[in-house]
Amino acid sequence: MFKRLYCLIFSVLIAAPVFAGENTGSISGKVKVLRARRSADVVVFLADVPGTFAPPANRPRIDQKNLIFIPHVLPVIVGTTVDFANGDTVLHNIFSPSKTKKFNLGSYGSDIVKQKTFDKEGKVALLCNVHTEMSAFIMVLPNPFYAKTGNDGSFTITAIPPGEYTLKAWHEKNRPYQQKVTVKAGNTTEIKIKLRR
Repeated sequence: MFKRLYCLIFSVLIAAPVFAGENTGSISGKVKVLRARRSADVVVFLADVPGTFAPPANRPRIDQKNLIFIPHVLPVIVGTTVDFANGDTVLHNIFSPSKTKKFNLGSYGSDIVKQKTFDKEGKVALLCNVHTEMSAFIMVLPNPFYAKTGNDGSFTITAIPPGEYTLKAWHEKNRPYQQKVTVKAGNTTEIKIKLRR
């Protein structure tokens, strides 16, 4: 029994990556959305990381509670399937008129989950034709090197291969932003961004 346990522990140690973080870098910083009380829901991402990236095994989820889409902004990579739930006791209808992904899930009630796969890069606006005040956005991105800001505008993107990239920032009410950044192995690149209307 001891020999079997030793072999199991040894195999787990061999399979685990060692010092993987030393071969990658990160970007950390703050976004200031000018003329706004909060700097939340800004999507910061790298536009030009080479490679092929598979969507996550666990599907992200957008819910509808108290006539609000939760979350309001959801960044995903190309090929991701998103679950759309209805946590309210009233009927909802999720649809998008966006060129990136036009769809209409129809009206459905509580405890029902529908899916949609996003196979093209770009912005997808979400609306409900039952409740016109509801809105949300899905940002379909080319790779997993992205982050969404919190209320204070802070963000961190980790495990980035070293190199020179174009960093972009998107906010639903402000002009898009981009700049060149250099990522070095084992280092964190600090960035400050101001978004204007």
